[in-house]
Amino acid sequence: MKILLKIITGFASIFLIVVLFFAPLALYIFDINFYDVLYDQNGVYLTLEKNNTLSMTEKMFAFFKYQDDLDGHIRYADASRSSVAFFTENEISHMVDVRALLLKIFLLFYGSLIILVILLILLILKNHGRRLISIGRLFVISSSVVLFIFILLYFLSMNFSHLFDNFHLIFFPQGNYMFTENSLLITLFSFNFFYQFFIRLVISSSILSFLFLLSGIIFLNTHRIFLKRRQV
Repeated sequence: MKILLKIITGFASIFLIVVLFFAPLALYIFDINFYDVLYDQNGVYLTLEKNNTLSMTEKMFAFFKYQDDLDGHIRYADASRSSVAFFTENEISHMVDVRALLLKIFLLFYGSLIILVILLILLILKNHGRRLISIGRLFVISSSVVLFIFILLYFLSMNFSHLFDNFHLIFFPQGNYMFTENSLLITLFSFNFFYQFFIRLVISSSILSFLFLLSGIIFLNTHRIFLKRRQV
């Protein structure tokens, strides 16, 4: 039984790491208000009409959910311009690759979340006398690993351009991610947009991991206090 519980705890730790790592992405990736703030901060609305931009962003969300395509256009903020902005074939091709990557990430995230819940239930049911210490260790180990990873990523982000380029080389080896500065994709999602998005993910995941770490420490200390009282 002890070996089984150790195996369950080990796998649960792995799945919790995945959940803590990707939870902020799942929270913000389709948050139109978050995009609105980043667009405003990065001067997108100085080039593109705001309502059109937000409508296209909602359409992009639907595209990532396999519910729509990326046809349509955005009017420029300058009303005197008769032309409109739209995604080119190369931009759409890259977005198709991004959609495929997001699908894999969310399958991993939600699959890990479901399995984690099942394993936690098993730990509680099968480990009645030591449930607090088992869950406490699980929370401490997993959150510590994620905090270490994100502290490392934070320091790597000091050279974010290098990190950003390597990310694209690894996940988009076909090389269809280079666009001109006046393209719609770059106008919407500038380098600084991704940097701000990345920092928000790092901070959010770090806060979430710290809360799990704190909970784990509380569980472990509660277990020790309970044991001392039983020995008195």
